[in-house]
Amino acid sequence: MKFLMIAVCLFGAAWSAVPFEPIEGAWSSNSVDDPLVAELAAKGLDYENRYGNSFYYKKLITIKEARIQAAKPYGVNHEVKLLIGQTDCAKWNVNATSCEVSPNAIPELCTYVTWVSPDLHWRELTQASCESAE
Repeated sequence: MKFLMIAVCLFGAAWSAVPFEPIEGAWSSNSVDDPLVAELAAKGLDYENRYGNSFYYKKLITIKEARIQAAKPYGVNHEVKLLIGQTDCAKWNVNATSCEVSPNAIPELCTYVTWVSPDLHWRELTQASCESAE
């Protein structure tokens, strides 16, 4: 009986020491306060301002959601959903970053998925989309 109790305790201790790893393909919630999430949100917004069709500069209103997904063969997909708004400043205006979101702007909900390598040194934006938040 002692052997059985010791075996159960050792098995339980060994099982609890195994780190949790997300199941490949399943999305898990991530904190919107994570510094990496803030960095990826800024990169997504930069992408929108560089390649989006708008004449006007856009700014972040808030980070709505952040999720992570294990990616094959290595790395992690990070999805960030941002609420962004258009300013009254043209994109090429050198002071555009200091412009405020226009009170008449219709907010957009943008989703960006970025693959991040395990060492955090390599990042690649793999998906980008925006739609009206109204």
